[in-house]
Amino acid sequence: MDKKKRLIKEIIWFIFTVIGGLILSLSLYRLLNVDLNLVVLVLGVMVVLLAVYVVRLTLWVFKESM
Repeated sequence: MDKKKRLIKEIIWFIFTVIGGLILSLSLYRLLNVDLNLVVLVLGVMVVLLAVYVVRLTLWVFKESM
């Protein structure tokens, strides 16, 4: 049961990170007047996903080392 809860938690994190990345990317693209196409939008969401998971991994490492 614990693995099922962990999987659900990770899926929720992933979905909300994609939504947040989409919103953040769209607002930054509008602010910087970037021509928006599908490739640029997908790359923006991927960068936000990568950044969030790097921060989560770093926090997990610090938590485990203490």
